Amino acid sequence: MPLLRNLLIAYYSVVAASAFVPWPSSPRRLGPSLNRPSKTKTTHAPITIIATHRRESQTNDPVAVGDDCWNPDLRKQIGAISAIGLLETAYLTYDKLQYSANGKTASLIGAICSSTENGASLSCNNVLHGPYASLHLGTLDVPLSALGMAAYGTIFVLATLPMLTTDADDRNNGAVLDGANRVALLGGTTLMASFSIYLMSILVGVLHASCLFCFASAGLSITMAGLSWFGGMLPSMEEAQNLSATTDKGGESQVMGLRKKGVIAGASSVGFATMMALGLFLGVTDETGNVNSLSASSATANTSTLLASTSAGSSSYRDNVPPPITTKSSANALALASDMKALDSRMFGAFWCSHCYDQKQAFGYEAMQYLPYIECDREGYNNKRDMCRAKEVPGYPTWEIGGELFPGERSLEELREIVDDIRSGK
Repeated sequence: MPLLRNLLIAYYSVVAASAFVPWPSSPRRLGPSLNRPSKTKTTHAPITIIATHRRESQTNDPVAVGDDCWNPDLRKQIGAISAIGLLETAYLTYDKLQYSANGKTASLIGAICSSTENGASLSCNNVLHGPYASLHLGTLDVPLSALGMAAYGTIFVLATLPMLTTDADDRNNGAVLDGANRVALLGGTTLMASFSIYLMSILVGVLHASCLFCFASAGLSITMAGLSWFGGMLPSMEEAQNLSATTDKGGESQVMGLRKKGVIAGASSVGFATMMALGLFLGVTDETGNVNSLSASSATANTSTLLASTSAGSSSYRDNVPPPITTKSSANALALASDMKALDSRMFGAFWCSHCYDQKQAFGYEAMQYLPYIECDREGYNNKRDMCRAKEVPGYPTWEIGGELFPGERSLEELREIVDDIRSGK
């Protein structure tokens, strides 16, 4: 697993560095009138070149496909990045669906990027299978990984299709189609990058968690947007000025029109991404009255609030139960559980939470019979959403000991110290 983690980090470093490679500042061809004229000091040569090109274009329609499409090298790079993102999000979607259907509590994702920080266990599992992992559309919950897969697939098609298309109708409208394709690529990559930034803000500012897959996907999206904006997909003002200097007013008009469309597409994408992020965030907080924090530590327990639940369990979620405890309790675990029971201790968690399961396994089956388990997930069987909401549980798992909340997976030694401190009045 460390090898796979290092490979992911190494790849992303290379991809991020590619954003600094100098790309052509103007398209190789948008149409016959948009080729940049030769920068000669004479006053007649540029006009002669453009006029010659126009005469040739009267007999040969502009081609925006095959080898003559705009900047094929940049298209290949964006296509390669989107293909990697497509594979990543496809696996995350598969893992999400299997996880929800089978009630699994561990996966390859969690094994790759789980960690522990300040006594609270963090995991991609808790992020990718948590409440912010889906966009709530009424009664339908759409996994964000599925939306990402569709977005990466769309960008891949937009980037590569012009290099493959040989249809005669496309040749006849090459400049128009090429310009529309570039605007679509610009808008699509901007939308993905903007939404990714919002998601990273929720991940760091709300969940206080770390997720390698999430950061990698965001990095891919931001890299594609950077290549689109700085790779010449939006024609530069210099290009329009050069065309104006050669009296090619038609070409200047096309460049300015494409710039205007590109800017509008970019701004609209940022606005739409903002609406999606608000819908995701408010969709969670509206249902719970709280802000979710899957990995809050003791230091943030009083300021972080969690997604809990607000209705009783339903028989439709009968399969959404935690897995059985398979370990046998030690004498220390039994003694600790007995002391915790005397302090009215209980554990808040979710059926899908791998760290909740690990916490139970640490105690063992016999010891956990002393300690009530409260299901907080809204899709968990026999959940106590109202109780979790009232308690403002800050993360999964969370222990309530002597009326105080202690979030995060804890070792038996840590719990013993907490119990002893409470009993001694510290």
